Amino acid sequence: MRPIPDWLVVESVSDTEIGVVTTGKEAQIDLVERTGHDGRTCLVARKRYLPREVHNKGELEALGFQRASTFRHDVRYREGRQFRKSRDRRAVERMTTYGKHLLQDRWTGHEYDVMSALWQAGLTVPYPIEYGTDVLELEFVGDRDGAAPQLRSARLDAVGLADAYAQLVDGLTLIVSAGWAHGDLSAYNLLWWDDRLWFIDFPQAVDIAANPMGLDFLHRDVVNVCDWFGRRGVDTDGEALFAQLLAVM
Repeated sequence: MRPIPDWLVVESVSDTEIGVVTTGKEAQIDLVERTGHDGRTCLVARKRYLPREVHNKGELEALGFQRASTFRHDVRYREGRQFRKSRDRRAVERMTTYGKHLLQDRWTGHEYDVMSALWQAGLTVPYPIEYGTDVLELEFVGDRDGAAPQLRSARLDAVGLADAYAQLVDGLTLIVSAGWAHGDLSAYNLLWWDDRLWFIDFPQAVDIAANPMGLDFLHRDVVNVCDWFGRRGVDTDGEALFAQLLAVM
């Protein structure tokens, strides 16, 4: 088993909310300082999944969010994720209030499970601490001066870009070897910190074998990131990398 990071304070005395780090299409990241019984502190990223049905800005603010979810077409990603109880399946199919609640919980738990498995496999991902209703707590990638930049904003020279691409290939190999496709991979959900490429945002990750579109999602991921690196002068071949990844499944 991969050991839990030394910085993690498991039993907190108090959490102090510092502020909003970023807001994406399906979640808002809040920065929290956690203090343990021994006085040590650490920074935690609290990922709060955005509400999907909000009628006005005041309602959003009352919930502590800056915006509502803009994520769409999630049914394609849910293929292969089963609800055991027939009552739950019917509720999801009919998209009742209960069904929507089940889906939200499923997204949160799914991301935690996938990230836990990939962290244990050795992928550079933020350590997933725990999750609850609509909330996932993660290792914060960055420091007190700010969050790690997205890859698209990182100031990398030619050598740095080549290094980042090599880490991308290694990371994708680990992800696919574990049976997953990220499902939404781009330079927006890759971070660059301490000369390492960090993979983030896995709520839409798909089981390649169980999801009928698993290979399509994987192919899209590979082509997206290869195109991004290619436009910056890195020698890439998305189709060749896709074929290489198929060989490790």
